[in-house]
Amino acid sequence: MARLKPQVGKINSLEDANLVLKEIGLLEKELESIDSDAHKQIAEIKGDAVKKGEPIRKRITDDSALLGAYAEYNRGDLFKDKKTVQLSFGIFGYRKSTSISVKKTTLELLKKLNLTKYIRLKEEADKEAMAELGDDTLAQVDAVRKVKDDFFCEADKEEINKELLKEQI
Repeated sequence: MARLKPQVGKINSLEDANLVLKEIGLLEKELESIDSDAHKQIAEIKGDAVKKGEPIRKRITDDSALLGAYAEYNRGDLFKDKKTVQLSFGIFGYRKSTSISVKKTTLELLKKLNLTKYIRLKEEADKEAMAELGDDTLAQVDAVRKVKDDFFCEADKEEINKELLKEQI
């Protein structure tokens, strides 16, 4: 399809303006096609990456669970004075996490005590906001603060890279 490309600054009539609008429309359509093709290719690449990475993700999950079981079994020895064990290839240990547990009566009790700041518009208890409340106030609204140690592990990528470099030499 041959296109008329008027020279910039040389629109002399509504017909010329209309041709410029036509050109813009055709160019935008061409851009949409290019973008659409790119999005399809990106989606395919991401899908392939998910498939290729699945066994690796599973292995990481399995290894983390294995490390977690070891940490739990040896918790008394490993974590007497500390919550983290530092090794040459990374760290593992426990982190404190806090959550608010509520009962069905909590919402009504929050309303009754005029603690509406801690109620979401969806009419449910706002656990994140309730974290500010003291334990006594939580007890008044049939809620309880639960504190637990969550296991974590992080690989020291710098040390691993150093080890890989040594092996290559």
